[in-house]
Amino acid sequence: MEVAAKGRAKRKHLDARDCAELGRSANGTDVLTQPHTSSHALGNRNPSRGLHPRSPAKRKKPAAAAAAAVSGSPCGKQKAINSFFSVTKVLSSSPHKSPQPSTSAFPSQQSMDTDEEDDDASLLAASLEAEAVAADDEEEIDDTSLLAAERLQELDGEKRVCVDSCHKEMVNLSEDLLEGLTAEMFGNDEEFEKYGIDDDEEDVEPLPDAHYGLLGSNSVLQEPQGCMDDLPEEVLEQILSLVPAPDLYRSVSSVCHRWKNIVENPKFVPYKKQYYRYTMREVETVQKIVNILKTSRMIGAGSSDHSIRSLILLMAQHELGERVRPEDVLECVKKHRLYPQAEASIRLRIPDVQKYLHLNSEGPNPYAAMAAMLVLSESVGDVEELVFLLRRCISLTAVTEFLSHMATMLLALDRNRVQISNRLHYNIYYVLHLMENGPFVSGSAQEGLPQIHITREQQQILSHKIQQDHVVKIIAFAGTGKTTTLMKFAEQRPHLRFLYVAFNNSVACEARRRFPSNVDCKTVHSLAYKDVGKRYALNKKLTFNLAPFSINCVLPSGRGGFTKAKVVTTTLKNFMASTDAVISTEHVPNCYPSCESNYEWILESEQQLFAEDAKEIWRRMKDLKERSKHAYYMPHDGYLKLWQLQDPKPCLSDRYDVLFIDEAQDCTPAILDVLLSQRCGKVLVGDPHQQIYTFKGAINALDIARHTHVFYLTQSFRFGAEIAYVGATVLKVCKRVNKILVGGKQSGSVCDQTAAEALVAKKTGLSQSRGKIGILSRCNFTVFVQAVDLTNANPLCRIHFIGGIKRIGLEKIMDIFRLMNQDREKRKPNSIQDPLIRCFSSRKENGFQALKKYVSQTDDKELEGKLTIVETSTRRIS
Repeated sequence: MEVAAKGRAKRKHLDARDCAELGRSANGTDVLTQPHTSSHALGNRNPSRGLHPRSPAKRKKPAAAAAAAVSGSPCGKQKAINSFFSVTKVLSSSPHKSPQPSTSAFPSQQSMDTDEEDDDASLLAASLEAEAVAADDEEEIDDTSLLAAERLQELDGEKRVCVDSCHKEMVNLSEDLLEGLTAEMFGNDEEFEKYGIDDDEEDVEPLPDAHYGLLGSNSVLQEPQGCMDDLPEEVLEQILSLVPAPDLYRSVSSVCHRWKNIVENPKFVPYKKQYYRYTMREVETVQKIVNILKTSRMIGAGSSDHSIRSLILLMAQHELGERVRPEDVLECVKKHRLYPQAEASIRLRIPDVQKYLHLNSEGPNPYAAMAAMLVLSESVGDVEELVFLLRRCISLTAVTEFLSHMATMLLALDRNRVQISNRLHYNIYYVLHLMENGPFVSGSAQEGLPQIHITREQQQILSHKIQQDHVVKIIAFAGTGKTTTLMKFAEQRPHLRFLYVAFNNSVACEARRRFPSNVDCKTVHSLAYKDVGKRYALNKKLTFNLAPFSINCVLPSGRGGFTKAKVVTTTLKNFMASTDAVISTEHVPNCYPSCESNYEWILESEQQLFAEDAKEIWRRMKDLKERSKHAYYMPHDGYLKLWQLQDPKPCLSDRYDVLFIDEAQDCTPAILDVLLSQRCGKVLVGDPHQQIYTFKGAINALDIARHTHVFYLTQSFRFGAEIAYVGATVLKVCKRVNKILVGGKQSGSVCDQTAAEALVAKKTGLSQSRGKIGILSRCNFTVFVQAVDLTNANPLCRIHFIGGIKRIGLEKIMDIFRLMNQDREKRKPNSIQDPLIRCFSSRKENGFQALKKYVSQTDDKELEGKLTIVETSTRRIS
C-alpha cells in the first residue's frame, strides 16, 4: 500500500491483522465489489491501478551507499561499471508498461497541466535528495527508480552523456524541479513509469493470463501453445493405454493416422486388445487362443486334471512389457493375504516353475505367484488388493496387461468346457471393468443434491447425435441408470423437444418430477384418451376392463358359458394389442381351460364362430350410443386400438423432436405401430429380462423392432460384486445372456450376516434397522401373504406397501369373505360392493362355490388369488 507523506512516496507494509481490517473496510472491499465506482475517484489516473504485478523492489540501502551509487564508486573506494561503459538504454521487463516516450526527455512539455504526474527524472531527484538528508530512512526504492537515477536523455538526437554528467545536471536543476510538488502528485509507480519507455524499445510478449496458460489459451494468445500432436510417442501411448479396448477400435483409431498406427502396433497393449477380440469371438483370435491352450496342454486328451497347473506355467512366462526387477514385484505381492497359499501351491504342486522359470530371483516366480493368487481368489476384493499392491512397483498399463492375459485364458477354458468356476474370470472382469470404466461426474454439485456419476456406457449414449431417422435401442440391466441417462440426454439438448412415453401413470408422474422442462412425460393411454377416449368418457361409456362374466351375457344362445366367454374375451384382447384392422381367427386362442382337464384344444370351425362373436361385440363397443349391456362398454385398451387405427396415424413428430419409449419390453404391437411410425428420433429403453405385461399382449420390442444403433448398460448401481455375480450367473445359465452384469463397490451378499439378519426379521416381524428391509413379490397375492405372516409373528409390526394398499384390493377380499359367510350370517346381497361378486350372491345355489367355479372356467388369476386369501386367512379376516 502506498501513501504520500512529507513530500515523498512511501510504501506501507501490512501484516495479517492489517490486511484483515482492510478487507472489512469499505476502502478495501469497494475496489473489488464496485470497481467502476472506485476508478472514478482516481481522476485521470489508470483505473486498473494496483491490479498489475509490480516490478520487484530492491533491499533498502543506507544513505552512504546511495551516494556512492550516484558517484559511481561504492563507499568511494571502487568505481562502478558505469564509469567504464556509459548507459545508452535500459529495457523494462514489466509486461504492463506502455510504449510511450518518457516525459523527462522533453523539457518543452513542462507546461502541461499540473494534474499530470511528474516525470521520472524529477521524482528520482526528489528521492535521492531525501535519502541523502535522512540516512536512517526506512523507505525502500524499487528497481525502476534506481535505474532512472542513472539515465537522462537529451533532446533532438543529441549525443547521450555518461551517468556522472547526468547526475551533476540533475543536482543543479533539483531545486527548480522540486518546486511545487505536493503529495497528491504521487500515484502508483506504474502510472508514471509507463512513460519512461522509448519508442525503439523491443516489445515484450505479455503473459497469457493469470494461470500462465496452464488452463488453456485466451484471447491474448491467438494460437494454442500446444496440443496432443506435440506429445512424444511414448507419452501418447501411456495415455491411450488407459482407454477401454472397445473405444480403441471404435473411436481412437478414427482420430488420425498417428493414433491409428499406435493402436495397430502389435506391441501396444497386446493382451488387452487380444482379450477384447476374444470376447467378441473374432475367428483368428479364437483360433490363436485354442492353439495356445493345446500347446500348453490345458485342453485335449488327459489334460483336464492339469489345466490349472498348465495355466500357471503359462502365466509364469508372461512378458511384462517394461523394465522391472522381478524381486521388486515379488516383494509387493508377498503382502497379499493369499501369498502363503500361492507360494506353497507352486512349491509343492508345480515345481517346474521354480526349476525352469525362476527368473534368477529368490522365492517363486512372481508372475506365477500372481496367477496362483488369482486362481485362489474368493471375491473381487482379493483381485483389487492384488492390483493395489502391484501399483507400487509397475505401471497401471502393466497391471491391466497381466489381468487381461489371465482373463483371456480363464474365459477360454470356460468356453472350451473345462471344469473351472466362472467366478475366477468374473472377478478379474469386474476389476478390469471398474479400472477402465470409472464414473465421470456430470454437472456441478448443488446444495443438498449429490453429483451424478456417469459411466462410460452412459457417456457413450450421451455423446450420440440423434437424427430424425434414428431408432436407438438401450438394453439396460436392472438398476443401471437408464432413467438418469435419458434425463441427462435431454438436459444436454435444451433446444430439442422430447416426449417421454411411460406404460403406467405412476412412472409418468415420477418422470415429470425428475426430467427437465423440455420433456413432456405422458402415458400412451393419455395420448390416446385425448384424441379418442375422451369421446367415450363424455358419453359415459368407459369401463376398466373386459370381464368374461359380462361377455357371457351377450353371447348368442347355444354358444354361452363362462368358458366360451373367456375365449371371446381373449380374442378381443389379442385384437386390441395387435396391429390388425379386422378381427380374424388369428386372434382366437388355440385352447381354453377345461374342468375335466387342464386345457382343451379349439377346432378350426369353432375358431371362426368365436371370431364372429368378437366382431359383433367390437362393433357395438365402437358405437357411442350403445350402452344396453356392460359388455359393450369401451375398455382403455379399446380406445387405444381405435387411436392406432386412425388414418392418417396420430402425428407426434410435429410437436416433438425425439421420443423416449421407456419399458419398451412391455409395449404391445399396437403401441409400437404408432410410436415407430413417427418422423422423429426414437429411443427405446428397457430390460428384456423384466417383462411383466405379457398377459396384456406385450411383446419384447427390444428384440422385434429394427434399430439403427444399439447400446448396453451393464453396470448396476443397486448392489455390489457379490449380488452382481449371482445375477450374472443366472442370466448366463438360464437365459444364455452374453453380456456380463456388474455392480459397484458396495458391500453386500446373498448369504452374509446382513442377509441372515433380514431372514430372521422376516420370520419374527422384528427388525434391528427399521425401514431397511424390503420384500419383493411377483403378484399381489404373495404381497398379502407376506404381510399376513409378518403380522402373525408380530401384531405390532409396521408395514409399508409401495404404490398404496388399494392395489391389493382389500374391498374385493372383504366382499368375497361376505359371500362365503352369507348363508351363515344371513347377510343381504346389498352389503357386497363389487358388482361381479354381488351377482353370485343372488343365486339360489351356494354363491361362494359358484364364484370358485367361475374362476376355474375363466382362468381369472386375480380372483383366484383373492379366493385363496379368503380361504387361508378366514380367521384373521373375521
